[in-house]
Amino acid sequence: MRIYEENRDKYKTSYKSTGCQFCDKIIIKDQQVKQLEGKYWRVLVCKYPYMDGNLMLIPKRHVTNTDKLKQEEWEEFSGILLKSQKLLSKLFATQSFNIMLQIGPNSGASIRHLHWMIIPRPKKVFLSGWNVLQNFYFVTLSYKDLLKKINKFYS
Repeated sequence: MRIYEENRDKYKTSYKSTGCQFCDKIIIKDQQVKQLEGKYWRVLVCKYPYMDGNLMLIPKRHVTNTDKLKQEEWEEFSGILLKSQKLLSKLFATQSFNIMLQIGPNSGASIRHLHWMIIPRPKKVFLSGWNVLQNFYFVTLSYKDLLKKINKFYS
């Protein structure tokens, strides 16, 4: 069974497309979680999530591979990841997460800008136990609803 966010297919892009969605000021403003942002990293709610609570940790500078990250970006990353995990842990009552990174078109990456996905897993949803990424298709919150939930938490 696959229950995707209804517009996910529109989001799939060619890895070779021009322009970068994660450098687009309109997209950033629409999806940004400012409370989790750092000097070098931003956090966006995923507009077309794999599961509820799906956040993306994205370097502010346009970077396409981990070997291009600067030392100070790496140093700040762990703090941004931990803050994001703590928030999602409280909002979704879980200590379980999928944290993933895909680099390059053969990995499944659709956008040529480094981004880690962090997805809270409040309960296991496995139909076939061999692939942990295979079965997350349950989406009940829109990205706007997730932003509201985060903003309410911080207010």
